[in-house]
Amino acid sequence: MANLTASNLTNFTKEMDSITHSDATQHGLRVFLIVNIIMNSIACPLTIGLNVLVILAIRRRRSLQSNANIMLACLATTDVLTGLDVQPTFIIWNISQLVGDEERFTGFLVFQWFLFPWFSLSSCLHLMAVVCERLIAIKFPYHYPSVVTKRNMKLAILFCWIYSGLCRTSMFLLGKKAGSLYGILASHIPIVCLIFVSSSYVVLYSETRRHQKLIKDQCLSQEDVKRFLKDRKALKTTVFVVAALGICLLPVIFYIVMVNYDNRVYLVRGGVYTSVTLNSLLNPLIYCWRQQELRELILRPFSHTVNPIN
Repeated sequence: MANLTASNLTNFTKEMDSITHSDATQHGLRVFLIVNIIMNSIACPLTIGLNVLVILAIRRRRSLQSNANIMLACLATTDVLTGLDVQPTFIIWNISQLVGDEERFTGFLVFQWFLFPWFSLSSCLHLMAVVCERLIAIKFPYHYPSVVTKRNMKLAILFCWIYSGLCRTSMFLLGKKAGSLYGILASHIPIVCLIFVSSSYVVLYSETRRHQKLIKDQCLSQEDVKRFLKDRKALKTTVFVVAALGICLLPVIFYIVMVNYDNRVYLVRGGVYTSVTLNSLLNPLIYCWRQQELRELILRPFSHTVNPIN
């Protein structure tokens, strides 16, 4: 396994060298690496700090401990791990490319190549769990308390980590030489996630329109109206989270399409990684933007620092 991985990394490095030398783009590549290093160096501590604050705020404030927020906190955990593991190793790898000493830091790249897909696959499954919770809350409100329990949520999150970890370990052991099996392991979770989220939002859109009509016709009790408005606000938060992920994945789609036509696209591979990891920074900003109580709780220590009490 180690020999196979080292061989793949050596071939990738040689291919990169041939591209840069043949096209005389060394200067542009150095600028690109420096930009990547700066962006990840800024994003890394912010990603860790903001997501940790979100998790702590939800954990400490009982009024924030709705099932929807607990699921978002679990998604924030994957973002924290991205900031702790993926981004630092990516910075180190970019620095090694910049100084021309990739072989010494090959271990960091192996570490990153294992963790980055694992956390990405786990994030997709977590996102499906978040959307599924909203789907049950709005589509089946009367079955919601018996289906979405603390125990079931824990089992769902545990499944996300174990299943994505098994998929990533299998991919790592097989290597890309396994061909179609490797492709299935790498792509089936994102594809299922895309289909599930898209179809769920079609159902949720139809259901929210139906509820709005019932509210307009005054066919719902005040308690049902209040619950629906709360559920709809949580649904909008998940919509923004999914939209942010979609925007961050656009460079990945461009890379996958273009890499088969022009091998120079390998030069922007680092930018693709950066784009995906930036999603981990956008998520806590969305949470705080959408929830005033969460935002105020996170910003309170900073406001006391800026305006100390005399």
